[in-house]
Amino acid sequence: MQSQASLFWLLVAALAVIVAAGMQWDTATAERWLPEILHESSVQWCMVSIGFMMNFIAACMVCAGVKSSARLASTEKAVKPKKEVQIRERAESTGETGREESSWLDLCCARSPGGSSAVSRQNSYAGGDDEPAWLQDDSALHPKFCGYRLKEPGTMPNLTRFPAEPLGSNVPSHWEFMLPNCGDNERMKCRELRERVKNVRGAKDPITMLRFLRARQGSVSSAAKMYQDAMRWREGTGYELGFRLNNKDDLLHRKVDSCWPPTAILGKDYDGDPVYWNRMGLGNLDFLEKAPADFLIQHEVYTIARIMQAMEEASRMNNRPIMYMTVVADLGEMSWRSFNLKGIMKYKVCVRTLEDNFPELVKRIIAIRVPRLAYTLWNIASHFFDEGTRAKIQIADGNNTMKVLSEFMDPKWVPEALGGTHRINNSSWCKPCIPSPTGPPSPETMRSLDSTFGDT
Repeated sequence: MQSQASLFWLLVAALAVIVAAGMQWDTATAERWLPEILHESSVQWCMVSIGFMMNFIAACMVCAGVKSSARLASTEKAVKPKKEVQIRERAESTGETGREESSWLDLCCARSPGGSSAVSRQNSYAGGDDEPAWLQDDSALHPKFCGYRLKEPGTMPNLTRFPAEPLGSNVPSHWEFMLPNCGDNERMKCRELRERVKNVRGAKDPITMLRFLRARQGSVSSAAKMYQDAMRWREGTGYELGFRLNNKDDLLHRKVDSCWPPTAILGKDYDGDPVYWNRMGLGNLDFLEKAPADFLIQHEVYTIARIMQAMEEASRMNNRPIMYMTVVADLGEMSWRSFNLKGIMKYKVCVRTLEDNFPELVKRIIAIRVPRLAYTLWNIASHFFDEGTRAKIQIADGNNTMKVLSEFMDPKWVPEALGGTHRINNSSWCKPCIPSPTGPPSPETMRSLDSTFGDT
């Protein structure tokens, strides 16, 4: 297993070198999908250098893993029965599946944690009394979208659907002067952008205008082009408005909510903005490979629409515009088994759907439980960037998770499993508000997806 994991990192490192070097000579491609900070050639060459360093370290790991593979195999065979007994005993005593967290390789090999009672069966969708509320009642949402409603941690949020209204319909005009970190110059540009796109159908509230303006680094002409393309796509598909007005059937989307994506809005940061938890290590890329492409695009829009509705609802309740969220990306369960090339390519389409049509939702990204090697390399590479950039991207390994999270949010909103104090339904992962999928949707659900959407 050590040699396999090391080989995986070697391949990832090699890919990093190829991609980073490719960006050096393909400026047009870089400007399309890389963050602005990576457009400069000096920064790109820094990434190339880091990639070479990763290659060297990974190659050493592969060599060491090959030499010790026989010894590891015999040791694992002797230890595994004892370890399984310990895990079963802990599961019986706590009601949840336990996991050893001694090393990255242990996490690579371990099973995903499960829940208890009806919560653990939410991925089966077999019907009956144990179905969760969001599948029994069309008026209920999955709790992954409702956690921002909680004033204090520890309870289940209200699952009532958000008001059926189009984007921007309830944005007071005076919020133009309350937009986060927005000065007179940006407000003037937002007004100019609104005038440029006045004949394009779509929301033109101050929040929407500022999102598109910042997505194009303050260029009014580029923002107008992006807005025109995005609104034509939104209107052409009808997905967003259909989900917002609740006149588009979302039953299959609610069935998949507990499995993909394994994300949730729950709690708030010190600014009062929502925290978006992403358990990336539990993402099932095999499901992405098998699911119809059209469904995945619709599901991405469905997810984004619900997130934006949650932020809009909170904006009204707090009488201030809430534009951004803090994203916590948990890599704790990620391993070489998480990678599926066909699934990754489909996921890229989903990401482009978000980036091209629903820009500027993220304030900062905090990557936690990052493998030790990647954490060490980031500590080196972070000195290449200015302070503002470093503040937006935070990296923490398993030993520094709570230290980094507590810089941006009260520990009462951090799940107990990550070192905070937040528990829901006696779950240290705050399930089902934060999904902890144990696998893809049921065969019955997959057949429904195929029959409804077909494969494109």
